[in-house]
Amino acid sequence: MKIALYAVGAAALAFTANPASAQDMQTQEQAEAAVEAKPVTDAELENFIIAASQMQRVSQNAEIAPAQKQQAMIQILSQAEMTPQRFNTIAMALESNGDLQARANQTVSRLQAEAQG
Repeated sequence: MKIALYAVGAAALAFTANPASAQDMQTQEQAEAAVEAKPVTDAELENFIIAASQMQRVSQNAEIAPAQKQQAMIQILSQAEMTPQRFNTIAMALESNGDLQARANQTVSRLQAEAQG
């Protein structure tokens, strides 16, 4: 499923990137294992990037109340046909999986080209 909005940039990936603390290391390892057990498809990665971009815009919008932001993000994930757990698993895997990062960068580039063309 493609989401209508293709104004995607590196900011979509930046939304998911945050330094991992020592406490997060075990969770990150679990996310990596989950991604290895169920690899990220190209369609799933595209949906993730688009959803992350939309979620970042919602998060940065000062006119939206916090409770409404959470509802909007849940709706974005629903439209992307992705559970919050899978979204978080992919986000954490992106922090350390170079192959997945490269695929994500290629997908962002392709989406940007489609948006311009």
